[in-house]
Parts: sequence; C-alpha cells; structure tokens
Amino acid sequence: MTLDIGCGSRKAEPDAVGIDVSPDSAADHVWNLDCYPWPLESSQFSRIHMSHIIEHLDDPMRVMAEVYRVARDGADVFITTPHFSSHNSYTDPTHKRHLAAASFEYFTGRNFPTFAGSACRFDIAEVHLTFGGNFILDNIGRFLARRSIKWYERHAAWVFPALDIRCHLVARK
Repeated sequence: MTLDIGCGSRKAEPDAVGIDVSPDSAADHVWNLDCYPWPLESSQFSRIHMSHIIEHLDDPMRVMAEVYRVARDGADVFITTPHFSSHNSYTDPTHKRHLAAASFEYFTGRNFPTFAGSACRFDIAEVHLTFGGNFILDNIGRFLARRSIKWYERHAAWVFPALDIRCHLVARK
C-alpha cells in the first residue's frame, strides 16, 4: 500500500492513500500534518511519497517519526524538497526549513541515536541533487555534486545552486 503525504491535487501514484491539509486536494484524509498522531494505522505502508512538503512542516524530526510509525519494515520513503541553495527554497514564505543532502543523515540513527524521542531508523538508499537547464552553470554544479555532495554543499552550492534534493530512505524496524 502506498501513502502520499501532502499529496496536493495529484497523487504520486493513482492508487495511493493521500493525506493533505487542503480540502480541495486529492486527499483521502484531510488532516493538519503538524497534529500527531496522523489518522493512519501503524506499519501499514510499503511506499511513502513526500514531495515538497517536509519544508512546510513545523518539526521534521516529529514528521519522520510519524512516517516511521506508519511505514512497514523495509518501506521505501521518497522525499523531494528544495535544496538550501535553490531560489525556490526562499521564495515561498511558507517554507520553514531549508535542507541539505546531509540533513537526511539524522534519520539513520548512526550519528544521532534517537530523534523525536524514539528509536526510528532509516537507511539511505540514495540521495541526489537536481539542477536546472543552464547548460554551463548547472552542468558544473551537477558534475561537482556527483563527485562529492558534501564537498559541493560546503564549497560550491552558492556558486552553482541546485534545485531539489531527492532522497530515497528505507525504514528499518
């Protein structure tokens, strides 16, 4: 079963269960995602999509604890959010967080044994950055990020900004 958190007007997968704050959305559950627990059963979903939603929520750590609660063991969690260097991260005044690729390390439990007061743990299957269509500048940024995202974020992100972070996590229970 698939969950689309913050599904908006179109779900990532047609048969997904959608949850969104807007009554005008395609959501099956209209719910304020900053109110916990969400009206979803525990360990129910094998695929979870979060596209451009985590940056809008009050407490990403609590959000990910809730994602962990509703995910099955081995569930694939797909998160897309603006990269901190993207102009899109700052143009929307409803964005509360500006994330880096390294932000997702918090959810592994390796360097930060617990988050949100729980023993949630995700493995990072993949993290990559997307870039725009400027042939020269975006290709330089893409090249540098592919060589080392950590180096890119520390030294080149403000010169060759990315658009989005795409992260694939796997829930481990």
